[in-house]
Amino acid sequence: MFWRLFVASLFVPAMGLVLAAQQPAEFKARPPELEEHPAADWINSKPLKLSDLRGQVVVLHFWTFGCSNCQHNIPALKAWQTRFSKKGVTIVGVHTPETPRERNIENVRRAVAEYGLKYPIVFDQEANIWKAWDNRWWPSTYLIDKQGFVRYRWDGEFNWKNAKGEAVMRKKIEQLLAEPVPKNETASQE
Repeated sequence: MFWRLFVASLFVPAMGLVLAAQQPAEFKARPPELEEHPAADWINSKPLKLSDLRGQVVVLHFWTFGCSNCQHNIPALKAWQTRFSKKGVTIVGVHTPETPRERNIENVRRAVAEYGLKYPIVFDQEANIWKAWDNRWWPSTYLIDKQGFVRYRWDGEFNWKNAKGEAVMRKKIEQLLAEPVPKNETASQE
C-alpha cells in the first residue's frame, strides 16, 4: 500500500518533470517483488526475484511487443545489455499485453526472437506485476540500485521529440554502477 501511495504522490509531478525537463522521475522507494510466475512464463531466464538481484543495478522495463513506442526503445535496451551485462546490470523485461494478439505467449516468444532480445522477460499476462507497481504506461523503465531501491523512472520513448532519454538513463545506470555494493550484499552470479 505504501508503494502505491508513494508512486501516486509522485505521478503527476513526475510526469510534469519528464515532459518539461526531459529528465527521469527521481525517488527512493523499495519496490514490490516480482510476482511469482511459472518457469514457462519466463523467456531467456529462469524465474527471477528482485531480492535475488541485490548488489546489481536492475533495469526493469514494462513493454508490449505491438507497441511502437516500446519498439523504439528496443535498440537502447539491447545496447545497454551489450554494454552493461558483464558490469553488474541486469535488464528484466515485463511484457504486459495490451491487445489479444499480445496475450499469447508464443507470439511474445516469436517477437522476442525477431527483436533479438537476450535479457530475461516475464510474461505478465494478467497484469499482476503491472498492477503491483501501479504502472500506467507502455513503455516505462525503472532503474533499481544495488540496495534494491527504485531510483529513477522514465515513461515513454527514450528519445521522443529529441528527449535524449537513452543518454540520460544510460548516465543514470553508470552513476548507479559507481555506487558501492552495500555490505552483506553480493551481485548474484548468472
